[in-house]
Amino acid sequence: MADETAYSIGSMTEVTALADTDMFEIERPDGAPPTTPNSWWRVSAAKIAAYVLGKVVQGSGMRLSLAGGQLTLESGGAASVEITGSAATLGLSNMNRFNRCNNATAQTITIPPQSSVAWPDDIQLEGAQWGAGAVTFVAGSGVTLRKRSNRTATTDGQNAPWGLKRTGLNEWLLFGDFGSA
Repeated sequence: MADETAYSIGSMTEVTALADTDMFEIERPDGAPPTTPNSWWRVSAAKIAAYVLGKVVQGSGMRLSLAGGQLTLESGGAASVEITGSAATLGLSNMNRFNRCNNATAQTITIPPQSSVAWPDDIQLEGAQWGAGAVTFVAGSGVTLRKRSNRTATTDGQNAPWGLKRTGLNEWLLFGDFGSA
């Protein structure tokens, strides 16, 4: 049987459940006094829970959503995605999964714009050239693809890992094992 004792953390007392409207005060790390503007924030328990759980499930293949005060955790399906055609466009099904680009001949992977895919903030996609065919990344209409200037946007051989980090609206950073320019 669970311990029913209430514990205190500072002036907080543990409760069995928090409501969406329960608020916490958070102090800035610089220790500015409460009279200093923006030194204290009030944030709901639901927002803190959603943020923390979101970080926990990120990359796990699980999906977390918060709508109308209801937090839902659901299975993301397969832990990896096989991309086998000669051309593919990335989408939300590529999130939180390892993307195996598996073809005997060259593959072209397109990163579509936000107007086509509702990319979440701070998303990172990852995978590898699984087959013999090199993988080339191209930017969709209106998308900026950033990479090192001394590298191509084509993987450098079988098992070469790659990653894409969304750094802004329609802006992505390409990184990994790529050929020399």
